[in-house]
Amino acid sequence: MQQNPLSDKKKCVVYIDGYNWYHAIFKHYPEWKWINVQALFEQMRPREDVVAIKMFSAMVDPDIPQSDARDRQERYFNALKTLPKVKIILGVFQMREVTCRGGCKEKYRVSDEKKTDVNIAVEMISDSLSGQYDHMVVVSGDSDIQPVVEWIWKNKPGIKITVYVPALPSNQRDRRTDYYATRGLDVDCKFLPFDTLKDHQLKGAVKLPAGGFAARPHLWVPQGAIPN
Repeated sequence: MQQNPLSDKKKCVVYIDGYNWYHAIFKHYPEWKWINVQALFEQMRPREDVVAIKMFSAMVDPDIPQSDARDRQERYFNALKTLPKVKIILGVFQMREVTCRGGCKEKYRVSDEKKTDVNIAVEMISDSLSGQYDHMVVVSGDSDIQPVVEWIWKNKPGIKITVYVPALPSNQRDRRTDYYATRGLDVDCKFLPFDTLKDHQLKGAVKLPAGGFAARPHLWVPQGAIPN
């Protein structure tokens, strides 16, 4: 692809599996949930031009009229939407009925996230065909992304691919980062840098374009900290 004459930096796009990295890291560190993903990846890729960051997720508690968890999520997504490079792409949570495998055999409902893996694959293939990017960065430890990564590596060899697997340091010994190497693919797969996540937080109150503010949820404020 032709480079911008005003910059010789490679063009980078980031894809974040929000549900995956939430359960791997952020549910254990609620004080980090107000993370500024644009600042994080610009800091992680200083020699590249990070031109787009795509966050894939779904709204929680879809069947509940009032939900504190959904309110916190909406506040965060509204704050992220003020960042010029960030795009949020939503799937859905779908309820299903399951039966207890124990002796009680009671039925109960659980929610499953749907469409995220497909949304990521569609965006990655579309972006690979567009020729806009030199480097694709994927944040996910979900094996469902492996086929699309392999397809792009084989069909668009000019695009560099990096996969960051989100995991707590204590869990990293149980997670694999060698899958692509065992397949003979030159894909850089490694753990998402853990220690820097806390250093990239949005302001405590983010001004919204339509007026008003998206305030950091109280449950996400570090103990003893004064919201900025």
